[in-house]
Amino acid sequence: MKIWDLKDGRLLVRVDRGEEMMETSRAVARERRIEGARVTGIGALRDMTLGYFDVDRKEYLRGELSGSWELLSLSGNLSLREGEPIPHIHVMVGDADLNVRGGHLFSGTVSVTGEIFIDPLPSSLHREMDPEVNLPLLDR
Repeated sequence: MKIWDLKDGRLLVRVDRGEEMMETSRAVARERRIEGARVTGIGALRDMTLGYFDVDRKEYLRGELSGSWELLSLSGNLSLREGEPIPHIHVMVGDADLNVRGGHLFSGTVSVTGEIFIDPLPSSLHREMDPEVNLPLLDR
């Protein structure tokens, strides 16, 4: 991973081949003490676990995507839960046949590169467990 500080206060993070996207996002947030941020990006991922939240069951349904996929869009945020950084990231990925899949990113390894912009916010964001939906939701 390599991090550049941009003039406008944002960070540009190059996530390298073989690095896990969610862990790298957490590591950047810890290293830079980011307590709230918007996250966007592109690149390529392989061997991902994506999810869809089933409201009736109050749980994520997970699916695996193997092989390398073009990372068409990554968007989300960084917040804190019990003092620890939590990336909440959704992705859209495309395959060699131009099929597109998407969902909540649980894990994915960079296969070529990840080019991620992190836009720290002037306030911290916090998550608290909401028992009604069984998810840690933004509380501020």
